[in-house]
Amino acid sequence: MADSPRLKFCGLTDPADVAVCVDAGAWAIGAIMTPHGPRALGADDAARVMAAVPDGVERVGVFVNPDPALVSDSVRRCGLTRVQLHDVADLAAIADAAGVPITLSIRLDGPGAIAAGDSAECDMVLFDAAVPGMAGGTGQLADWSLLVARRPARPFGLAGGLNPQVVGDAIRTVRPDVIDVASGVESSPGHKDPALVAAFARAAREAAMEVAA
Repeated sequence: MADSPRLKFCGLTDPADVAVCVDAGAWAIGAIMTPHGPRALGADDAARVMAAVPDGVERVGVFVNPDPALVSDSVRRCGLTRVQLHDVADLAAIADAAGVPITLSIRLDGPGAIAAGDSAECDMVLFDAAVPGMAGGTGQLADWSLLVARRPARPFGLAGGLNPQVVGDAIRTVRPDVIDVASGVESSPGHKDPALVAAFARAAREAAMEVAA
């Protein structure tokens, strides 16, 4: 936790919002590159968002069970440095096609989810709320108690319903390596609110200092 939690701001649709998140200390900027939900972007729009991300900040493309060729093309066109995958049928094939680090999103629906994350062939696991019929971006809190009862054996992120009011408790309770936020810092879907972004980052830093003390 010495340098944690790293902050990933996800679901951006406007390149102008990138600077707001980077100024708040973003480790990563995420674009939804799959036809699901109000934050979904086509390749051209995703490329415009990612072009605004400076070197040193991860550029993450988020996909739901994509074709490996789509991932490969998106990495090239958008300059992605990491791919986040949901509901993947063939993780190995997509990882080979991507050629960049893989974050695997797993629904936190029980202790088995943590075991699955520990054994997955990926660089990082992102635990998200388990909501039937939704791959992610639920806006609901994950069951943190599962991660307290059995801490994952590998680096992991936490997503699901996080906002400036709860992120501090999430960090103090779960102590994740990465915090992933989308709707909790938005003025409308896909558009980040500068005041909420700043408040979120401030609350995260304060909680991390408490944990490290």
